Amino acid sequence: MFADFYGACVISKVTYFFRFILSAIFFVFLSGVQAFAQERCGAACVFAGPRLASVQSSESELLNPVLSGLLGTHVSISVLDWNAIASAELDLLGVLGESGQDIIVSDPSQVANIDLTLLELIEASAVVAEADGDTALVSALNALSIPIAELNQTINLADLISINLPRGALAELELNALDLIGGAIQLYNYENVVTTTQPVALDSTFLQLFGIGGAEILLQVIEPPHFECGGAGTTFHTSTIRAKLSVDLADISLDTGVLETALGPVVGGLVAVDIVLADIDLYFEFGRVDGEVVSADPVTKTASVVLAPSAIDLYLGGIDDAIFFNREQPIQQSDVDYATLGALEISLFGGLIQQSAAIDIKSFAQSAPSTGETLFFSPPYPQRQAIGDGVSSFSNLVGTLAQSLDIEVRGSLGGLIDPVVDLIIEPLLKDIVGDLLVNVISPVLDISVDPLLAFLGIGIGEGEVAVLGVTSQCLDFSDCPVSGPAPDGFSIANYGAPSHVIYETMFMGLTAPDEETGSLANSTATGDDDDGLDDEDGVSVPPLIPGQTQIIEISVTETSGESGYLQGWIDWNGDGSFSETEQVAKDVTLAGGGVISLSVIVPTNARLGQSFARFRWSTEAGLSASGAAPDGEVEDMSVVVANPPAPLVAGKMHADTGSGSGIAHDAIMNGNEVVLDGIVIRVETLAGEILAETMSNTSGDWSLTLPAGTNESVVVLTVPPVGWLTISETTVGPSELVVSDNSDGQIVLNISPTSAISDLSLGLVPMPRLFNDVQTFVQAGQVATLRHQYVAGSPGTVSLGLADVNDRSAGSVSVALYLDNDCDGTPDIVVTGGISMEAEDRLCLVSRVATSSAAANGVNITYRLTAETLLKDTNRQILLENFDRIIIGRDGGGLIVEKSVENLSRMSGETSFNTGGPGDVLLYRLKVENLGFATLQDVKVYDQTPPYTNLDGEITQSIQLGNGTECTLNWPETVTVGYVGDLRWECNGAMEPGTSTTLKFTVRIQN
Repeated sequence: MFADFYGACVISKVTYFFRFILSAIFFVFLSGVQAFAQERCGAACVFAGPRLASVQSSESELLNPVLSGLLGTHVSISVLDWNAIASAELDLLGVLGESGQDIIVSDPSQVANIDLTLLELIEASAVVAEADGDTALVSALNALSIPIAELNQTINLADLISINLPRGALAELELNALDLIGGAIQLYNYENVVTTTQPVALDSTFLQLFGIGGAEILLQVIEPPHFECGGAGTTFHTSTIRAKLSVDLADISLDTGVLETALGPVVGGLVAVDIVLADIDLYFEFGRVDGEVVSADPVTKTASVVLAPSAIDLYLGGIDDAIFFNREQPIQQSDVDYATLGALEISLFGGLIQQSAAIDIKSFAQSAPSTGETLFFSPPYPQRQAIGDGVSSFSNLVGTLAQSLDIEVRGSLGGLIDPVVDLIIEPLLKDIVGDLLVNVISPVLDISVDPLLAFLGIGIGEGEVAVLGVTSQCLDFSDCPVSGPAPDGFSIANYGAPSHVIYETMFMGLTAPDEETGSLANSTATGDDDDGLDDEDGVSVPPLIPGQTQIIEISVTETSGESGYLQGWIDWNGDGSFSETEQVAKDVTLAGGGVISLSVIVPTNARLGQSFARFRWSTEAGLSASGAAPDGEVEDMSVVVANPPAPLVAGKMHADTGSGSGIAHDAIMNGNEVVLDGIVIRVETLAGEILAETMSNTSGDWSLTLPAGTNESVVVLTVPPVGWLTISETTVGPSELVVSDNSDGQIVLNISPTSAISDLSLGLVPMPRLFNDVQTFVQAGQVATLRHQYVAGSPGTVSLGLADVNDRSAGSVSVALYLDNDCDGTPDIVVTGGISMEAEDRLCLVSRVATSSAAANGVNITYRLTAETLLKDTNRQILLENFDRIIIGRDGGGLIVEKSVENLSRMSGETSFNTGGPGDVLLYRLKVENLGFATLQDVKVYDQTPPYTNLDGEITQSIQLGNGTECTLNWPETVTVGYVGDLRWECNGAMEPGTSTTLKFTVRIQN
């Protein structure tokens, strides 16, 4: 099954990250896949820009200020350093590792989603370069790190590139050093709002060739480069850069002869004209190059991309700083004001009259955006292609600027000249200044700004894209457990979740793997088998016997012409992991594929029982048991390590209560008797040594393998949970059975090494219950009735009685035990003889205590209420007891609270003990009674919602006693369904002797 994903990315050799630079680079991963779904798994790595392959000396003089402007600090590195950075390739995973980041992740986007400073990035790159032996790059990065050290703001690489491809798909990708450093600097400029409010001087000797005294530049990133990993339809683009170039023209002299010639006849005399230049400001909005991924095919390794450079805007004049530095606001022509180019000075009649006025100018030019073109790529890679004629330059753009030039002469030149300013002077000035732009400014831009554009990945009317490789992005994952108990029973399973990028040319078995979005781990390593296509068909593992050599056969396919390598592990000790000592195949290769017969010696100390094995097939050698692989397949399986045949005992656990017309206590599941899961079963020697232990499953079944060679009498027994009793066991059947007491819960077997005994049965029943101990007050000469309840756990006969009546009063006392047939607290029938009970039958009991009028206050009368149960058809007897206490109290008060519960969902009736299940609603009653002689004041009753329940809504909020005293709910302040916590009622006033009331609330048992 395939998840919808479309992506494109660039792959060269090593690691997995992307080329991204100060300029604008883009990665796009095009999705495609195998023969049955190529369009969904293909991934091509694509980048647009940079266009700067090498740096000349003059360009270095410009690029250092450019870099300084983007960083907000001074940078000066040599042309050799520039070229060392531009020509080097880095392992990005190595860079991130050196920067202290954890790169062992399942998703490359996690690798990018880290914060680090530029210095950390550069220093980490230098460490990797040194490991690769690239001393030139190390020297260049060290030189760059000195000024970078001043910057402590961070960047997040996830803001530079979105990586949605698996690590394995990018395993062969290299990163150009200039791309990494440049792209990070652009992102730094954008994220930290770095702008050169103080212009950076371009101190270059070539400016003097044109008579220019100097130039300054302001730079800022309006939109950072962002490298997108996506599929067909995914768009990508370079960054948008805004710049201001101020050029000092003070040393340039312009030929004004044409003005003098034109003005002479107008004034009728000698005219001298001079133009004194100042500065000229040029503003640039470098538009981004846009592209779109069209397709990629991992089988043919082909891809296609649409690319279209956008326009570059050039402004001449003045733009307010508030607009220039506002990244959210694009610059419009309306934002450009006139700027003063210099002064026009005119001398008439040999200097008798001298006039001066300012020359204001503004203009706009835009390069024509190119039409998008589709570019097709095929191996070998990397491969670059470009669109555009390659002849467009600033010469063309400045020519347009000169033609669109708007000039105004600001100020009066006197009565003779002013009338011809519009007709003669301004048109001629436009020509003169236009020549200045074309002959001086244009070459300067071609020499200075063109390399800048190339460094930023931009060309006028041009676009360039590189495809570095085509891969697949669909993954095959492992399915060994990654959590829960390990095979050894006490360790935690952590076999890891390796993945392989799927290619139809590289797999195990007869079927290429189906695509998965994550580990299909389960407790039997069959998640992949049960999920869609069963592709786990490449490995055949026989039974593994310690000390013996076994042959494991692995079927492999490799049709791409590359070498494949097999790795394999078996968890011999069952600790939930694959260690190096457990590797059974290491870089086993087979040209062209076929069947690998692996000879494996099973360790003599291998843990017996179920465990797990893992095999990996890939063109990458040295794979570990976990982590990503660039291709191939991983197959996991459950294996069994077993000695020669070992005895086996198995059976079923059930509640032997005779429910539903079944026969109780016969060790046979019949009627409506239910199975019991989670019950511990042990096999012990007669001396009590535990040989094996397990628990019954949800079907009540259990199975135990005894140590190989066991040849002795053993006991099969259970460890009943609290409140349960082992009542029956198998007494007939297998020849190994030793007949014993049929209700002692133990099965004795004479075991031999070849014994395989099944259908053993052990029966449990709930213990009978008697509740509760009661204490009450009574006045001398009065009668007390104390309520009890007996519940049978299983069929049997119960004998009830009273014992150890202790009368310490001055008079006599009589105690009798009655059945309370309707459970209303009133004695009905005197208890005599044994009473036959079925499972869950209930008896309500009342002990009636008549006291003598001569009994002294404070005297205690105590006795035991006994219930002796003989379970049906067994010799098992269970004795239960309650202890009652009656306190004689003539002068004092005696407040008694009796609590009962009724299961409304199961209509159980009111009892002092009840049962329920998830979702059942229970009604609790609190009977509050003043059994004393004295009046009680301000009685408060406290309770709380029982564990695992919450308030269901019904609760006594107000009730009056007989004398008018009102008992009100004091807590919670607001009653809400679902409330959990304390409950409190307050009866403010008098509670007379003999007064009683009943408080109620309902709760629901939580699911």
